[in-house]
Amino acid sequence: MFKVILRWDNLRHNYRTLKEEVGNYEIIPVVKANAYGHGTRDATLVLKEEGAHLFVISTIDDYLRVKDLEDVDFLMLYPDYTDREQVEFLAGQGNVIFNLYDFYALEVLPKGARVHINVDTGMNRVGVKPEEFPRLYEEAKSKFRVEGAYSHFPIAKDPEFSRRQIELFDTLTRDKVPFRHINNSEGLLHYGKVFDGARIGILLYGYGRPDMKPVKTVLSKIVQVKRIRKGESVSYDRRFIAPEDGFLAVVPVGYAHGVRRVENYRVFSEGKWYEVAGHITMDALMLYSRENDFHVGQWVELLGENNRADHIARIWSTVPYEPLVEIGTHPIW
Repeated sequence: MFKVILRWDNLRHNYRTLKEEVGNYEIIPVVKANAYGHGTRDATLVLKEEGAHLFVISTIDDYLRVKDLEDVDFLMLYPDYTDREQVEFLAGQGNVIFNLYDFYALEVLPKGARVHINVDTGMNRVGVKPEEFPRLYEEAKSKFRVEGAYSHFPIAKDPEFSRRQIELFDTLTRDKVPFRHINNSEGLLHYGKVFDGARIGILLYGYGRPDMKPVKTVLSKIVQVKRIRKGESVSYDRRFIAPEDGFLAVVPVGYAHGVRRVENYRVFSEGKWYEVAGHITMDALMLYSRENDFHVGQWVELLGENNRADHIARIWSTVPYEPLVEIGTHPIW
C-alpha cells in the first residue's frame, strides 16, 4: 500500500524561484512520462496557473490527459508518425506542436501543422543531423508552421562539448525560426539563459539545487512487527543475519512497486533511518531494529523530503529521475 503526497506548493516555489531568476526567458515545463511520476494533468494545471504556457510531453498518452486544457501548447517529442490517423487527430487539436525529427514525417504531417525542428547536435537520440538540417528546414517551411527549433545537451556539465553544440545549433538556426531552445535543467544551471527558453524537468520537481523543494513523497505502512533472535536470517538467500536479538517490521512494498532489489536501501520513519534487512522481495521489504521501535500502522517514507530521490539514486547507481518515475507509480492491489 502506498500513500503518495504531492506538495504542489513546492512545485510553485520551484517554478517561481527559477522564473524570478530568468525573467522573460521561457521556462518550458517537462511533464512527459506522467510528469516524472507526479501526474501530467495535475502538474500542468499548477504550472499553468503560475504562467507557463508551453509544455513538453512524449506521446499521445500524455496528451490525452491534458488535451482539454485551454491557452497552453504541448511540444510532443515522440509522435507516432507510422499512425496517420493519430497524427491527423493530433494536428487537428490546435495545441500540439510536433517534434519534426526526420524527413519521413514530411509525408505524414498534414499541411499547416505546427512543428519545432529537432537538430541532433550530439545527443544521438531522435533529430536530424546538422548537415541535413538546411534541406529539412527548406522543405518544412513550405508546408508547415515552423515555430521553433531545438537541440539537447547529453552532458551539460561538460563545457567544451556543450559550447560546441551551442555554436553549431546557433550557426544552423540563426534567423530561421522565431523560438530556439537547447537548455535543460543542468544546462540552465551551468550556462544560464541560452537562446530563448529552457525545457525544465528535474529542477521543477525538487532536485538539482539545494533551494529546490521535492514535490513528491511516497509512504507505506508497517503491517506486522515480530521479534527476531540473534542468528536468525531474513528474506531470500539469507543475506541478512540478525546481529542481536531485536525486532523486525514488514512493509508491503517491493520491486513490483518500483522499489528496486538492491542492497543498502533505507527508509525514514519517525525521525530515524532504517536499512532494509535482506533482499527486497516482490511485494514486501523488512526492517530490523535492536530496539522496540516499530508498531503496526507506522508510516515509513520510501521517497520524499528526507529519503530524497538523489540519495536513492546513489544507492541504485542511477540518476534521480528513476526513483521519481518508479516509486509510488506502480499498481497496488
